[in-house]
Amino acid sequence: MMVPLALALVGAATWWLITPRAGRHVIVRVTVPAPEGAWALAHRLADAQVVDHPALFAGLVWLTGAHDGLRAGMVPLRDDLAPRTVIRVLLQGGGLVRVTVPEGFTRFDIARRLESLGVCEAQEFLARTESPAWLAETRASAEGAPASIEGWLAPDTYDLPLDGDPETVVRRMVAVTQRRLEQARGAHPEGMARLRALAHGDDAAAARALLTLASIVERETGAPDDRARVSAVFWNRLTLPTFTPRLLQSDPTVVYGCLAMARAGAGLGCAGDDSDAGARRTITAAMLDDARNPWNTYRHEGLPPTPVCNPGARALDAALAPAATRDLYFVAGRDGRSVFAETLDAHRRNVRAWLRPAP
Repeated sequence: MMVPLALALVGAATWWLITPRAGRHVIVRVTVPAPEGAWALAHRLADAQVVDHPALFAGLVWLTGAHDGLRAGMVPLRDDLAPRTVIRVLLQGGGLVRVTVPEGFTRFDIARRLESLGVCEAQEFLARTESPAWLAETRASAEGAPASIEGWLAPDTYDLPLDGDPETVVRRMVAVTQRRLEQARGAHPEGMARLRALAHGDDAAAARALLTLASIVERETGAPDDRARVSAVFWNRLTLPTFTPRLLQSDPTVVYGCLAMARAGAGLGCAGDDSDAGARRTITAAMLDDARNPWNTYRHEGLPPTPVCNPGARALDAALAPAATRDLYFVAGRDGRSVFAETLDAHRRNVRAWLRPAP
C-alpha cells in the first residue's frame, strides 16, 4: 500500500510543479532582499499572489537551494507561472511576460504589443525585422520595395523576458515559422509544386509566395471556414487564363503598403499612413489609384512583393489547398461570412444585396 501512495504523492507533486497558476495574467513586481530563507521567500511570493501553497513552495526552494542563489532587488514576475518557472526566473534575476501574437498581426502590431508589455522597444524590434542578417537568413528580399521579414514572425503565445533582446524575440518567431513552413510543405506537396511553378522553380521565391498568399488570405477572411475559398479566389486570379489583367484587388495589401512606405520615409499620401498607427482599414480612391505603392494590387499584377501580415498555420494550409471552385470575387456579408461569385455580374448583385443596410 505504501508504494502506490508514494507514487501518487510524487505524481501530485510533479503536477503541481509544472502546472501554471490560474492567475490574472498580469505582471507582479516583487522586491527580494537577499539572502532570504525559503519560508520567508515563499510567503513573500504568496502575499504577492505569485504562488499558492507557500509551504510546498518553501520545500521546493529548500530542495533546490534557490534561496542561496537569489539576487537582491525587484523581480518582475507573472502571476500565472508554474512553480518551477518562478524558481527559474528568480535565479535568473529577470521576469517573464506572456505575449500572444494573434494571426494576422503585422510587424508594426507586434512591435507595439512588445513595447506595451515591457519586452523591448518597438523601434528596436522593427529595426531587427529589417536587418540584412535576417533578410539573408529568410531570403525575404523584396525587389522594388522596402524589405523586411514580414510574414516570418509566427503568431503564437510566447513567454519572453522583460527588457529583453529584440534579436532573441525575432529568432524565436522565425524558428516557429520555419517549422510551420516545413509542416505545410509536407502536408500539401501538390500545392507547393503549384507555388514553385508560379515562382519559376525558385524555392526561396516559392516560400515567399506561400507566406504572401497566406497573409492575404489571413487578412481577407472574415470567418475561419472561408479561408480555403478565399484562397481559391486569389489562385484563380493568378492562374485562370481567362482572367486578365491578373489584379488581386485586395484592400489589405494597399493598407500595408501605406504603412511600409511610411516606415521607409516614402509616404504616399495614404489616409493615416503613419507606420506607428497600425493597419488602417479606411480605403480611399486615391490610395487605390496610387501606382507608387508596390503593394497596391489594384495597380500591380500578381502577388505583392512581401507578405502583408504574419499568417497562422491554418492560412498556410489554405494557401496550399484552396477550395475547388472557379470563384473570382467575394464580398463580406453582414454575418461575417464572405459571399462568392464566379462572374462580375453575379458579384455586383451580391454587393448590392449584402451592402444594402439591414432591415
